[in-house]
Amino acid sequence: MRASGRMTSLRVALWSLLVALPACAREQPGPAGPGAGERVCTQIGCLNGLRLDLAKVTPWTAGNYVFTLELDAQTVTCKGALPLKPCDQGNALRCDVEGKVQIGESGCALPVEQHGFSDITISGEPARVKLTISREDQPLHTGELTPQYVTSRPNGEGCEPECRGAHAEVALP
Repeated sequence: MRASGRMTSLRVALWSLLVALPACAREQPGPAGPGAGERVCTQIGCLNGLRLDLAKVTPWTAGNYVFTLELDAQTVTCKGALPLKPCDQGNALRCDVEGKVQIGESGCALPVEQHGFSDITISGEPARVKLTISREDQPLHTGELTPQYVTSRPNGEGCEPECRGAHAEVALP
């Protein structure tokens, strides 16, 4: 076969491939795609509850901290100190009610002047939240909020999970 014959064969092969590609791109029934009337759900998760982002203007100061949260009729108190413990030694804050409140700690692997608290996650749907934060028995913040919970389905309508949550920012000096 001469060089021009090989080029012609190559062109025919490429042309056949280009004609066949659109047919392959069409949705085909079977395991690769949903059948008629079937729903495809992604696997995105979500959390129920309330998240408070702690927006601190200045760096957190070393010392003993107390976070007191009045959640409707229940009070949860979390105590700890900055600087944080080394990362492999667990959380610096301890709460008197387990599983209700989680306070994010940030910077355990960084220099101590970069240690701080980042957010507060509260399980359930308290209608009223009063938050008091103090350092060395001096008030740093006192505020009250009434969260507005929203139902969401991150994987689409009719797909699990369904979550109810609210979010707020707490401005700190």
